[in-house]
Amino acid sequence: ELSLMSNQSMPSLEPPQAAVASSRLVEPAADEVRGRRVCCRQGVACCVALAAAAGAAVAIAASEGKSPFSPPGELYSCKSTLTLGPIAKASQKGIAVDDTTFEYCPSRIPGAWPNSNVPLTSLRLFKAWESDWPGNSKREAAWHDIVQTVRDRGAKVLVGSQVTCDETADAHDWKQVVDFLKLLGRDHVMGVAVGNEMELLQFKAETPPDCIQRMWAGGYFASTLAARIADLDQLDGFQGVPVTSVFGAYILAGQPFVETPGAMVNSFIERAVKQYGHRWIFTLNIYPYFDPNNHLNPGTKDNCSEALKRNVCFHPGCLLPDTVATMRTRMQDLTNMSNYSLWLGETGWSFPKAKSLDGSNAEMAKCPEWSSREAFLRYYQNFLRWDLSVGQGQKGPDHVFFFCTRDAENFGVSEHFGLIKGCNATDCKLQDSSVTMEARSRASVVA
Repeated sequence: ELSLMSNQSMPSLEPPQAAVASSRLVEPAADEVRGRRVCCRQGVACCVALAAAAGAAVAIAASEGKSPFSPPGELYSCKSTLTLGPIAKASQKGIAVDDTTFEYCPSRIPGAWPNSNVPLTSLRLFKAWESDWPGNSKREAAWHDIVQTVRDRGAKVLVGSQVTCDETADAHDWKQVVDFLKLLGRDHVMGVAVGNEMELLQFKAETPPDCIQRMWAGGYFASTLAARIADLDQLDGFQGVPVTSVFGAYILAGQPFVETPGAMVNSFIERAVKQYGHRWIFTLNIYPYFDPNNHLNPGTKDNCSEALKRNVCFHPGCLLPDTVATMRTRMQDLTNMSNYSLWLGETGWSFPKAKSLDGSNAEMAKCPEWSSREAFLRYYQNFLRWDLSVGQGQKGPDHVFFFCTRDAENFGVSEHFGLIKGCNATDCKLQDSSVTMEARSRASVVA
């Protein structure tokens, strides 16, 4: 039985927990507008002025023919009493940047993996900017911070672009993506993702039926992908940049991939492979945490120890590696080749419990151990130790992203996939006990 193992099948993790004013982090004021916390205690004018100053500095430097970016400096890192040791295949692993970090503290993307001193060398950004976030000055300041961080560490970024039912909004989003790509530079672009889990659009209550028909049978998704790639090939240095569309595990519901009026994925990928060959990257999101096929131990009301054994591990026989092996088989069935690249766009675990778990698997929501610190630690540690092998005679993924940098909220629904709690946090989420670094420091001073 196939499952819909996807975090992004739930509403995306977006609204903020904390805010940034210049380089100084402040707790948000109590007043909110549509759930959005203000940038600093002095209000919106302060936020705009600070962001405008940063954006102006970039523009002035560019007009003078100078690089607006500083020489490499000390990168942000969270503190922890827990070290998880070496990371297997570190150059093939990265972190997906949540919207809280992107909008409110882009300068505080970790320079090294949390709970490790191993450098972080790849990031996934879901967008270049959100349409309802503050305007140009703050966007330019955020872009500057991200580009500075990426250049300091010599990292690469998978940059996403939306495909929705609103063609005007999609065009505006794409223009910002192109501008960001130019600023980032080809050397720091891992690839460009057009669309994220489009097969799940049919299940969203707000999606009108005519949009689904236009998206798939009407060819809007395919034509948008073709137009975006044509634009990329017109950008200096971006000819041949890897391209992808990110899907969730629901696409495995068909052979080789799902092909229904609501999700014509198989024919979409067939066309992409035919047109773009090995430039096309297969990308899949896998979330064992949300898998509806997990069940409580027989005869129990809240014990999930058996499900945990198969879901938090990463060796052959565990849920995620087995899903990757299945994906590889389906890729070969479609292409008749075994050398296409496969990326995992997201995987992660929530601690504390994600409120959306109640809707995806009510049984697991009843199990305290499922969303515990111990389960979160085991999943993250096993991810870091994973050598990307999957067994079954199949090659593992070529690159994987862990979701995500910080905890976030989704329209008031709490999600806790972050390795850091929020923008103001100095500690990593995982410590060797419940005592924080700050408490230890205070105790040592008293002693």
